[in-house]
Amino acid sequence: MVYAATYRGKCRNWAGFSLVELLVVIAIIGVLVALLLPAVQAAREAARRVQCQNNLRQLGTALLNYEQQHTALPIGCLGYTNPMTGDFTVPQRLISWNVQLLPFLEQSNLWSQYRLDVPSKDSPNRELGAAVLPMFLCPSTPSSVLISPHGTWRGLAFTDYGGIYGVEGDGRDDPNFGNPDVVDPSAQTLHDNSLGVFNWNVPVMMKQIADGTAQTVAVAEATYRRASTMEWANGHNIFAQEQATPLNERFDNGSFDNEIGSPHLGGALVAFCDGHVAFLGEDLEQATLNALLTRSGGETP
Repeated sequence: MVYAATYRGKCRNWAGFSLVELLVVIAIIGVLVALLLPAVQAAREAARRVQCQNNLRQLGTALLNYEQQHTALPIGCLGYTNPMTGDFTVPQRLISWNVQLLPFLEQSNLWSQYRLDVPSKDSPNRELGAAVLPMFLCPSTPSSVLISPHGTWRGLAFTDYGGIYGVEGDGRDDPNFGNPDVVDPSAQTLHDNSLGVFNWNVPVMMKQIADGTAQTVAVAEATYRRASTMEWANGHNIFAQEQATPLNERFDNGSFDNEIGSPHLGGALVAFCDGHVAFLGEDLEQATLNALLTRSGGETP
């Protein structure tokens, strides 16, 4: 008799994870994520800062190209005051330095349609100023708002960079500003030795930058951003640093005021009149900062 061979397979017991082991694994993963997350965030911010630096370098290059063609830097705010009398123009056109740089920023199409005899807030300039231009925006700005939502400048696109008007504070005002009783009234609110390179209604030539183009800031990151007056077409985006206010702080005088500052850790980026870009640290001495913001203050930074 032939017996059929039989085979008894042995049962295998597969061991699973215990609850304790699972919790340990989850805890390890959590620790790794906690360790890696700051590094990832730092890497992302470093990339954003590089992009911001590139934006300012592009603006600095555009300024130099503008100067080569016009033998002067752009007017900080065109159509604000009468350069002969210091009186306010009517109507105020408030055309910004940014507008004048458009053909040097590969924005010739916008520039060809822009009218310098029309206020920035009026048509057709108003519609043109609604264009969001990446070179005017710092990627580290927390707000995602790109268009001004309120007020006179509603619908116009923002900039995070302002032109430097100079340094303000006690003893720096020009008493002849708009004064009809003097022979030569000033069109500027500040004394000459407190002025920067972006002024009201008057262009600044390179030879007027007595402190040196490599030692004079032209454009800087602003603390007051994504808010009215910081539209790129708005000539009010030029500002003076308060003389006792350090980087990344704002002087609170109960009304709008702008200073140099940024979301970048430890300081802010600026573009100089010779086109180079630098990161100014929060530990920069106030006197040195002020000296960098005036064109002929006679200081040595």
